[in-house]
Amino acid sequence: MVTATAIENASILRVKPWLLDSVFDKLRKQVKAGIVPAAALAVGDEEGEIRSETFTSDRRPIHDSSFFFLASLTKPIFATAFMQLVEEGHLGLYDPICTYIPEFGAGPKAEISPWHLLTHTSGVADLEPEVIRRMRPSAAQMTSMVLEAPLRFPPGTRWEYCSASFYLLGLLIERVARMPYREFLQKRLVAPLGMNTTFDPRGAGRPIVPVHGAGVDNRLTRFFVLRYMAGAALPGGGLFGTVSDLMRFGAATLAPRVVQGRYLPLAPQTIDHMSLDHTRGLPGTVEGELRPVHFGLGWGKPTLMRDVPGSARVISHGGASGTRLWIDPEVGLVVAYLTNRWWADREPENDAVVGTYRSMKLT
Repeated sequence: MVTATAIENASILRVKPWLLDSVFDKLRKQVKAGIVPAAALAVGDEEGEIRSETFTSDRRPIHDSSFFFLASLTKPIFATAFMQLVEEGHLGLYDPICTYIPEFGAGPKAEISPWHLLTHTSGVADLEPEVIRRMRPSAAQMTSMVLEAPLRFPPGTRWEYCSASFYLLGLLIERVARMPYREFLQKRLVAPLGMNTTFDPRGAGRPIVPVHGAGVDNRLTRFFVLRYMAGAALPGGGLFGTVSDLMRFGAATLAPRVVQGRYLPLAPQTIDHMSLDHTRGLPGTVEGELRPVHFGLGWGKPTLMRDVPGSARVISHGGASGTRLWIDPEVGLVVAYLTNRWWADREPENDAVVGTYRSMKLT
């Protein structure tokens, strides 16, 4: 394991960006070999991007402003926007959500707080992919299904990854901020940070990199799926974004900026709180195995769960479409990796992160 004490600060890469040559060269070869159809990689620090490149085996070029489907990488972005309401005192992180959503129900449901939703410890039942494929429910219908479904386990007793719980976070935003959650996300986070991230990439004038292996490989199917995704606006997995967007978001997370009298994206102490190990080894099922899980508020804590590079302060999240955002506050590093294959081989992603840390060693 490469620890933070064994490497230089990420600023060494800003001074010597050629140290990253082997990282980008390896990804180029992996795309050429067909391990993934396309990829975008950016490495940066709190000042922003240091180096960014895109690679594709397709005849159609892609660039750093091409839209990739972020899938579950949506979660930490959405969670960050939600935490603005907590930071401003509009609702409490540990308040029962029934205070704001009385129709959610009584009994064990009355114990659920935003903290449970953000840490995947609520017991809320996820929606089965087959149900979504068959019914194509709207955002309102999915929210209703989440409200009505019984809990899978008592809140706080275990960890179970759940995308559907983010519909409850979206409903909380709408009840408290009195605007649709997609509008809140755009107004309070995306636009102020200069991002182009959106639930609806159509008509944006940017290439949309198609996702392979998800049953949407022909143009007509992709058209209908994009139209459905735009309407469903999945707050736990429906955003489209660029590698440049992720770098802006990651850099701001490392070093929040004061804009018009408030921190963006959040105050440093709020980001620090999101980055803590909130589940502290609570049992959960990961990749089919029951094991201790370490999770923050909307963020995973990968260095506490497996032998990977980075400090104990690393926060990260990925998505089923092959996305990854990796932030290490200890050394001021941001790595953004995107590809476009459903359940993609994680080797190129891991190589990019490991290679970046290796490049930061004294040479």
